[in-house]
Amino acid sequence: MKKKMSKKAKIILFSILGAVFIALAVVFLVYVLPVIKLFAAISFIDKDTPVNPVSTTLTAEQKIKDLDYMYDIVCLKNPAKTQFEEAYGISYDDIYNRYRELAANSETEFEFYSELTCFLAVLPGEHNGMFLPDYADIMTGGHDLVETCGNQKVKDYTYAWNEDFRDDVAGYLEYSFIGFEYVDGKYIGKSFSTDKIKQVKDYTGGELISIDGKDPKDMCFELFETNDPFYDSGNDCFFRDALYFNDGTGVKHTAEILMPDGTVVTADLYDDPAYDTAFSAVINLYKDLLGYKPATSSSSSDASSVSGSGSKEKAPTTYTITTDPERKLVYIELTDCQTYEGNRLVSDMNKAVEESGADTLILDIRRNSGGIANFATKQLLPALFTHDVTYVSHVYGMRNKQTKKFYGNTVYKTIKGIDTTLKGDYFYYDEDFTVAGNAQHDLKIYILTSQKTFSTADIITRICKEYENCTVIGTNTGGEGVCGDIFQCCLPESHFVFIYPPTVNIDSPEDSYLGTEPDIYMHYTLDEYNTRNSLAAEGLDVNSYEVRQMWDQTLNKAIEMAEED
Repeated sequence: MKKKMSKKAKIILFSILGAVFIALAVVFLVYVLPVIKLFAAISFIDKDTPVNPVSTTLTAEQKIKDLDYMYDIVCLKNPAKTQFEEAYGISYDDIYNRYRELAANSETEFEFYSELTCFLAVLPGEHNGMFLPDYADIMTGGHDLVETCGNQKVKDYTYAWNEDFRDDVAGYLEYSFIGFEYVDGKYIGKSFSTDKIKQVKDYTGGELISIDGKDPKDMCFELFETNDPFYDSGNDCFFRDALYFNDGTGVKHTAEILMPDGTVVTADLYDDPAYDTAFSAVINLYKDLLGYKPATSSSSSDASSVSGSGSKEKAPTTYTITTDPERKLVYIELTDCQTYEGNRLVSDMNKAVEESGADTLILDIRRNSGGIANFATKQLLPALFTHDVTYVSHVYGMRNKQTKKFYGNTVYKTIKGIDTTLKGDYFYYDEDFTVAGNAQHDLKIYILTSQKTFSTADIITRICKEYENCTVIGTNTGGEGVCGDIFQCCLPESHFVFIYPPTVNIDSPEDSYLGTEPDIYMHYTLDEYNTRNSLAAEGLDVNSYEVRQMWDQTLNKAIEMAEED
């Protein structure tokens, strides 16, 4: 005869089953579901799904909601806010109020997108940036949180915005381009050559000495600019790489320009965020508006070097190596930090050093805006030095809708090896930049830097300062190499995609806005700028090692020090 289960036993059994069910549900939600979402996003990216039509009309309320979301995520929930305000001498609240009014009154969605782009360029973090509506580019950006954008909705909106913006961009081509680039505390008129973008050429080589009676350097945060501010320690000021104006749309300014012949010209310069964005978009996204045709299949001209086996091989795209046997020196200009060329660079570098008998290596990263961190710590730096160095970056940030997705995601913790500590509204973790040296012998190494030395190139600079046989020559870098991760976000109403850094290096917070200091300060002067332009006008390759010695004082300083040693 079977014995019936008592009521108490049933309660205990159901309690155990309930507890098991709850535990399994927690495991599923915390560990399994994030993995499913991540791989679903990755799988979606590879699928050729059709695009669904969506409305791209935004109300003033929707625009304000997107702006508020961006300000809350990027600025108010960013520990860098106070530090940046003190360093820059600005109030982000004042800037926000200005852009809030602009957003509410923007006449077109492209105008609104452009205002967001300029607004993002003054919030904490020089990694900040809007993505042009190119879905393929967004999904190959190499940023974390792919599930944020790896879905049908973002794809639909991206394609819709791409079509919607085309006519807007084309409309701005009727205005003439007026640009000035920053050189040693001054903004100098630059030339830009294309048949499709008109340009007021009269100001080429002229110095922009005032805007509405103010020093242009003092208007770094007043003008609409899509490029981020950098710090010039030599002139103790913040600046933008370039100031872009036009001759007819936007806010009108009265400027004084000192021309090369000594005359001072008064000019009307118009400042329009939409023109600046259109100028960038037509070059990077809508090239057909400039008359460019889509690229065809590669030809034999792509293969500019021949390997020892006789097979044709494409030349490196991220570096050039020059040997100087007389000085027993190897010069490398590295313009990008990409792992796909890292091993090849190391091989070519070792071969150049061995064949030339060099005891000195000059690494020029003045035009390097970064890339993949492992390129620095796992490929390049181990091949430069004989001994190990560890640099640990202690970073922290605030928990918000975006960061908790990342720091609470088991997949990312596993992939990146992040051990996060949560304290109230903040999270903390360490990034280990250990370099295991495996070079055959010690070289005298000189690193050349500029304000354009950024991100992973800044990591190279910062770690190299730990070595006794290495000297950094140049200016402060652009920074943000040892500040933590870069996040990819999507705005709730427009679904515009942007990136920003949510973390700050606790030990060196100034890295984010001042950059890494060189051992020897050398800056790019106006005399160098003029000489370089003259040599370029003669048809010379001004970035080659040989021609650089005719104008490049920073390189010549490294050569001089190498010869003295």
